[in-house]
Amino acid sequence: MADDVENPDASMRYGSSASNIADVFEPAEPTDSLVLLLHGGFWDAPDRFRTWAAGHALAAAGHLTASVGYRHGAGGWASAFDDVVTAIDQIQLSGREWTLHNEAPRTITLVGHSAGGHLALWAASRSSLPGGARWKTENLQVTGVVALAPIADLARAADLDIADGAVERFIGGTPTEVPDAYSMADPAQLSPAIPVRLLHGADDDIVPVELSERYAQKAGSKATLDVVDGVGNAEWGDPSSDAWQRLTAAIDEVTR
Repeated sequence: MADDVENPDASMRYGSSASNIADVFEPAEPTDSLVLLLHGGFWDAPDRFRTWAAGHALAAAGHLTASVGYRHGAGGWASAFDDVVTAIDQIQLSGREWTLHNEAPRTITLVGHSAGGHLALWAASRSSLPGGARWKTENLQVTGVVALAPIADLARAADLDIADGAVERFIGGTPTEVPDAYSMADPAQLSPAIPVRLLHGADDDIVPVELSERYAQKAGSKATLDVVDGVGNAEWGDPSSDAWQRLTAAIDEVTR
């Protein structure tokens, strides 16, 4: 987080865990568009502070925005999913306490970067979870997803050993060792029920663009992939970068 980034307009608790804090960024005019930002960090760092610049920029673009903290750490995939679901359920209901400008959300867009992109894609596919999964629902509440350099195919990411075993640490094993966990946690094994936009830099040397390409191929008509030349990984969190207009345009597309 840059030292010159201003603090959020407010912060709120949305669940019972110490990690369940959302930083709120308020637009100047009334809006019914709520954007929930899911930070990256390979599911292993409380990095919601790194999204503050993006939060301010999205609020300036007219979206009520909340940067969502969630539980992280080894083997924490189920807790992270619990937190994402709770955030979706509770933050939209608490919005009127933040600002007089807020209206009941017409659109709820998840914007996730890297590991946060994985969580956003997963949330878009909850209706296709295996029977018995506690997160399975037909009422997603979310109306669109923008995934930025997402870890969109967990099994392939595990094969590639990205971030020195980040996927295996998060899920608690390899696809061979814990196949049932991957069947619930891997977006590439699920099907999105809402519009999904994936943005991935062609020069990303942290999260291979191959993961987004594989996901988009499997997801079919609900998913659109935009591979952007000259962009790496970090640019997606920088409102001054050339990539930023791609992000705001993608949000506008999924909120129509």
